[in-house]
Amino acid sequence: MSHNCDPLPPPPIKVLIVEDEFILAIALQETLEALGYVVTGIAASFIETVGHVKHDRPDVVLMDIRLPGDWDGIEIATFLWRTFQVPVVYLTSHSDQSTLERAQESLPFGYLIKPVKATDLVTAIQTAYQCCQVQQR
Repeated sequence: MSHNCDPLPPPPIKVLIVEDEFILAIALQETLEALGYVVTGIAASFIETVGHVKHDRPDVVLMDIRLPGDWDGIEIATFLWRTFQVPVVYLTSHSDQSTLERAQESLPFGYLIKPVKATDLVTAIQTAYQCCQVQQR
């Protein structure tokens, strides 16, 4: 009888998508799942996002900046990091200087401009995940 002593592969990284354009969010979910990630949900507001984070504890959040409601993505990202230490990667179509400066103040783990290539998405998620793992040790 032989025993396989190979270590178990790490569990897949869990990603929450915060995006108010549903078709874009679904496309992003399909891309991420095809790449081996687990998408814990799609949210489009502060309340939905916090609910998902409390319930599913994603490893990384992909965050749109412009969202409907009282809280934009930058405010939500700041809250998520301070409250849950969940790393956020911005995924936005806004690259103007004032938005970029506001986003940088929230200490994001990445900032990607839509449309994004799958390779850039993987790099940003992996980097955010690894950085957060190191910080929590």
